[in-house]
Amino acid sequence: MEKKETKMNLGQLFVRVIQGILIGAGAVLPGVSGGVLAVLFGVYKPLMRFFAHPARELKNCIRLLWPILVGVVVGYIGIAKLLAAVLERYETQALALFVGLTIGIMPSLFREAGEKGRNQKSFISLGAVFAVAMGILIAARVLQLTIVPNFLWNMFGGFALVLSMIAPGMSASVLMLPLNATNASGDVFTFYEHITGAIGNLDFAVLLPIGVGALLTLVLLTKAIDWLLSTHYSVTFHGIIGIVIAATIFTIPFAAFGAGVGSCLIHVAFVVVGAIATLALDKFNQKVEKPELE
Repeated sequence: MEKKETKMNLGQLFVRVIQGILIGAGAVLPGVSGGVLAVLFGVYKPLMRFFAHPARELKNCIRLLWPILVGVVVGYIGIAKLLAAVLERYETQALALFVGLTIGIMPSLFREAGEKGRNQKSFISLGAVFAVAMGILIAARVLQLTIVPNFLWNMFGGFALVLSMIAPGMSASVLMLPLNATNASGDVFTFYEHITGAIGNLDFAVLLPIGVGALLTLVLLTKAIDWLLSTHYSVTFHGIIGIVIAATIFTIPFAAFGAGVGSCLIHVAFVVVGAIATLALDKFNQKVEKPELE
């Protein structure tokens, strides 16, 4: 009997590391939110409590969450290394897949948002946050700012990456892709490529300010989000859904869908595959024991 429990615990450990890898990857991948995946896996609220009150929650949370945190780091570094090559060769197909992944996550996100009931304020929050998010994203797309990366801008990259984890639905790429960056040689690339390239190549000159920005974001924002979830759960989560919908719309590669029947069908297929993948993942995840830290 004791032997069986050991095997089960090892299995849970493996599953949680894999979940962490997916959450970390989701924080880097365009159109995907690590926070939404954390919600899907049932670890978002424990993570927020741990980040908001690390000293108080360390003993209660760390035993269950450390494999996930290890996986997050692996997911960040591993996926960033592969991402540049994939996006360079199959950018629109990858974006279509990411749209499908988000669509497949929506049922679980709505289920989580309604866990404590819904009311009129919940749907007002969804609509209002959606409108604000769309306005910000449209402005960022129209302005197409060009920057020279420095310590402060690299800190912003750390803020965007962590925000993708602590604000479900907010993809780091949404904040970084509209920004063009240039170097001393005059080469122009997206700020998103700059940050993911630095992570994948372990460029510590860039990683240091990224880490500072990430730490400040954790310290300043997780307490606020933890308070919102504790006092205004339904309104907060429906607002998150508004962000998810707006971010997903801006991830759709409309030009590729309109480039002909063949191109449209190929990209629709990628959307369908992505949706099926996350729906299947949600179904599997409901059978996996989740951390009970409420």
